[in-house]
Amino acid sequence: MERELDAGEYVARVGDPSAHWYGVMRGHLQMYVVTPEGNETTLYYLREGEWCGDGSLLKGELLQYDLRTLTTVHLCLVTAQTFNVLRNSSLEFSNFLCDVMNARMGVFVGMLAASRLLGPEGRVAKALLMLTKDRLEDTQRLSIHQHDLALICGLSRQRVNMALSFFKQNGIVHTDGPKGYLIVHTRRLSNYIGDL
Repeated sequence: MERELDAGEYVARVGDPSAHWYGVMRGHLQMYVVTPEGNETTLYYLREGEWCGDGSLLKGELLQYDLRTLTTVHLCLVTAQTFNVLRNSSLEFSNFLCDVMNARMGVFVGMLAASRLLGPEGRVAKALLMLTKDRLEDTQRLSIHQHDLALICGLSRQRVNMALSFFKQNGIVHTDGPKGYLIVHTRRLSNYIGDL
């Protein structure tokens, strides 16, 4: 199935049965958790071409996170039954699924290492690189709010703003347009990460 959703809509909520495998055809999707006290953090930020929900489907458990749109999103929803038929009958599908999960795990490990080893600027830089589609492009335009970027980094919005100011002063990012889209100079950001 395919669905179109506006920014800020919930696709699935924590505690929901695992009914679908979700693919982002266009837009950006956020996997995040909120504590009973209202503290929240982003687990992963899905871009066009990425998938999620596989872990819960494989374990047959309820969802452990909320899934919310950050932009207008065009989603592909594969039912649990179809997902399991493909996984059990297609080596190509199983290999693709393994690649999807391995790529996401690589990002998780990178963000965990950044949160423990890097200062705020390094953590924001790692998050920005995670959000870019293609590191070979010289510049990329991101439509993400500072609040959402802060949730990815595990930092306050104010601290993320300070890091972005540092990157702007050094020609690594700049804002564009009335909505303040963030333009990331991908190669410069990669070089900055490499220098840490």
